[in-house]
Amino acid sequence: MKFAKTLEQTLAKDIPEEWVEAAIKYKALKKTINKVVDELQFLGLEKNKLKLILNDKVVDISDDESTTSPSNPIIAEYTLTKPSPDSHTIKPMLKITLDFSHEEYSSDKINQICHEIKEKIEGLLNEDESEADEEKIIELTEDGGELKVVSSREGSLSPSISPQSPHTSPPLLASEANGGNGGSGAIGNKLDKLVLSDDHKRREIYIMLNSDSKFFKMLEEELEALDRLRKEEEQKIIEEVQQVAQAVAAMKDKTSELYKWRELFRLYLDSEVYFKYNELDHQQRDSDEVEEHLTEFLTNVNKTGILTHFKKKQSLETYNQFVKMNFHLLKMLQFQTINTEALRKILKKFDKQTSLGIQEIYPKLVSSDHIFVSGKSLAQSICYIMQTSVLQLIPQLDDYSCPICTNIAYKPIRLACGHLFCVSCLVKMKERDKTDCPFCRRHNAILEADSSNLDIEAMQVMKKYFPVEVKEKLRDRSKERYHEFKGNDKCIVS
Repeated sequence: MKFAKTLEQTLAKDIPEEWVEAAIKYKALKKTINKVVDELQFLGLEKNKLKLILNDKVVDISDDESTTSPSNPIIAEYTLTKPSPDSHTIKPMLKITLDFSHEEYSSDKINQICHEIKEKIEGLLNEDESEADEEKIIELTEDGGELKVVSSREGSLSPSISPQSPHTSPPLLASEANGGNGGSGAIGNKLDKLVLSDDHKRREIYIMLNSDSKFFKMLEEELEALDRLRKEEEQKIIEEVQQVAQAVAAMKDKTSELYKWRELFRLYLDSEVYFKYNELDHQQRDSDEVEEHLTEFLTNVNKTGILTHFKKKQSLETYNQFVKMNFHLLKMLQFQTINTEALRKILKKFDKQTSLGIQEIYPKLVSSDHIFVSGKSLAQSICYIMQTSVLQLIPQLDDYSCPICTNIAYKPIRLACGHLFCVSCLVKMKERDKTDCPFCRRHNAILEADSSNLDIEAMQVMKKYFPVEVKEKLRDRSKERYHEFKGNDKCIVS
């Protein structure tokens, strides 16, 4: 299935109308690409020709002094620049260099293309070689549905929009192909003053197409719309998280509900819905994986029957809010994924149809302007808020367990190294002359511990949120003390 159809079907699946309006207009952009192709062909620059003559060397954004030394007598260079670092406007420019100073061309094919383009452009400008300038900026316009070439000598362009004035950001493709020291901002002053002489046969032509500017303007507007939508929806999801947090906080003091919510959150954390926490890089899941693991969480909840054991109607309502919030985030991730793919596909199609090579350079140029392009994780920011605002409201037993007996670490002793153990296990370790920390092996950590190492705050949390476990721990300790006091002797009745 073609991507345009896939995009259309995806946006038709329960996507809010305002989201659809903000989505990448893939079909409209394709039509604009077709117009770019028509304009290039009008100039005699079919994609197969451009593929042969384009300088496709990509340079770093910050590299202001990158130069190229083409060996071919003709080279095309397509650059994207911004009027200023803060500007969101993209200025595309196609530079054609005709260099006949070499007696021998690199290939017959290049030689042929060189003369074809030269004759085509001179024909469109109604000029001959004797009046051709060394440097020229020409603009392609649309007049009554017909394409028309306007020469800079006709006053269509001002020097301020020359290929790279001192106030523009550097292009992402190598510029200043002739390697001169003079700034390209001086090109405007040279126009119409330099005439080709018999012994100088190098000519540079800067072409401003009509439809490529429209293409980048459309793309900019759509990326801005996606940025706005993401910010709005992110704020809505944060508000939903806060509502869930308030509802859970109101019920956590009720023991009957406390244990049900702890089990729900444990299942949720174990499902690793958004991130693979058990892997070293905590890799984020794609939207398909998120949907799969969210479904797995819901299935596990139904299997345990927790929902039927809620005592309060408010608990069930809050759980439904929690699930709804997760599906809201999932829907946003799916929407972001399909639009990211649409952006990648449309840039790829632009290159495929024109050979101008923007697929890599355009995202780099606009990445600082758009949250959507920069790749900042929506799931990461929401999950952090969810973790701190909701999930941590109900402490998990694993966070308060003794690593030795694996039961609740009551009464909790925090050693100098920071590790937490129950007092019973540490007493047994000390009796066996094992005085180093069982976890990190810090020397004499157990021997140095005294009553000041009792973690009062952790003990209060355990008493409040784990009353059943604390009660069992105290009962088990009492049984141990009884057996220690009585020894292993059996009671004999005579």
